[in-house]
Amino acid sequence: MTNDQVTLYAIQGVIRDLPEFQRQGVYLAAAKLREVLQAHNDHGLLAFALVGAELQVEGKS
Repeated sequence: MTNDQVTLYAIQGVIRDLPEFQRQGVYLAAAKLREVLQAHNDHGLLAFALVGAELQVEGKS
């Protein structure tokens, strides 16, 4: 198993343990993020990476 798979499974486990209404909120947010990424192709992916890095620096991830 790769490190990326371990990370994915850990995140999925956290989400699975949430109450149903919170879990649905996470799935909705993920779907919206996927729509933005698809609509903006490489620009969307780079913007997503930018926001992730900004959150990392701010200590919010």
